Amino acid sequence: MTVLGLTPPHVYVLAAVWTAWSLPEVVDDARGSDDGLDLDANSRVVLSVVTGLGFLVGFWLAFRAPAWATFGGLAVPVFWTGVLATVAGVALRWHSIRTLGDAFDRSVTVTDDQVVVARGPYGVVRHPAYTGGFLAILGVGLALGTWPGVLAVAASVSVGYAYRIRVEERALRRELDGYDDYCERVPYRLVPGVY
Repeated sequence: MTVLGLTPPHVYVLAAVWTAWSLPEVVDDARGSDDGLDLDANSRVVLSVVTGLGFLVGFWLAFRAPAWATFGGLAVPVFWTGVLATVAGVALRWHSIRTLGDAFDRSVTVTDDQVVVARGPYGVVRHPAYTGGFLAILGVGLALGTWPGVLAVAASVSVGYAYRIRVEERALRRELDGYDDYCERVPYRLVPGVY
């Protein structure tokens, strides 16, 4: 059975959203950074590999899904909910990255002149760029059109971000003055009132 997210014109919408999200990420990643002490502990690699595996499962299920694994009559609203979630997640991610400014790095690093940023989305949760990334990835999972695919994507991203956040927070608590106080003021990592 072919799911909605893989049939025209829906597949074109999904491809456009994916490209609009991933192209700026690739360009930003290419600029690189070698500032600060590298404290990443391979968390970037772990996050990429685990998330990639979740996507592979989600895509495989989208191509091989039996009827019971799809959203059936809800396929169209679920697809558009997924697209909107992806767009909203990408917007939150880039707003969060812009809020961090020069303190943003794709690896876990701390520079000598780095300060804790507690404004904007960082006044609500400690890792809003990850919240945005999680929402965007979950949106793609929804748009692919199978509930087991959504579960696979959500589980893999949860594992990847949990590891990444644990590494990052350990490094920031140890190396960044004021981060412990910030954690007291902003107790949630990803979702207010939940985690």
